Amino acid sequence: MRKTTTFVTVLIMLIATFSLTIPLQAQSQINGTVYAKESGLPLQQGSVRLGDKVFAIVNGEFFVESIQPGKYKVTIDGPFRQAKETTIIVKNGLNKLTFNVETNLSQSEIDLLAKITRAEAEGESELGKVAVAATVLNRVLSPKYPSSVKEVVYQRINGRTQYSPVRDGRINLSPRRQDYEAAYQALAGNDPSNGATGFFNPAKTKDAWVHSRPVTTRIGGHTFFSY
Repeated sequence: MRKTTTFVTVLIMLIATFSLTIPLQAQSQINGTVYAKESGLPLQQGSVRLGDKVFAIVNGEFFVESIQPGKYKVTIDGPFRQAKETTIIVKNGLNKLTFNVETNLSQSEIDLLAKITRAEAEGESELGKVAVAATVLNRVLSPKYPSSVKEVVYQRINGRTQYSPVRDGRINLSPRRQDYEAAYQALAGNDPSNGATGFFNPAKTKDAWVHSRPVTTRIGGHTFFSY
């Protein structure tokens, strides 16, 4: 009986000693920065799939607080982005990674976005221009509207254009640098309109329907609304 007890005691001590000598798996971190490739601006919205976990992109960054070193497949996606798939090697410690993600809009669509921005927001501040561009993109994302920039800009309902510059020809004005900059800001996910899908100038528009819509914000001469 004593021999058995001694054997068990020694076995327990060996197991305990062995357990203490097993090194814990080191944990690493990731600080990732994501840019819109067409402009170099930080991507404001999107997601990063890393293995079986998904991390949100916020203000151009995403963080992984704890991950084991190793090789991982990464998929980065977001509004108006081509999904980017790549493989990364996570090393011990803090890993600082940078990604550039292409837009899924063609250059002609970006040109048109800049055109409607100039036509509708000429004379407005930079913030006002970005907000107007963002409302066009918000319509593209909404199931209530067409699914492309061109279709949204040229949409007619009961024969009526949705944007007056399409009717009066101002849509054909060449966009300027500031118009492209506003379009690129909106395309990178900046949205001062707070999700609006439309806007109007209250000093010029008496339409009861637009005045009845929920207001998301007011910038310069425009009131922005959602529908």
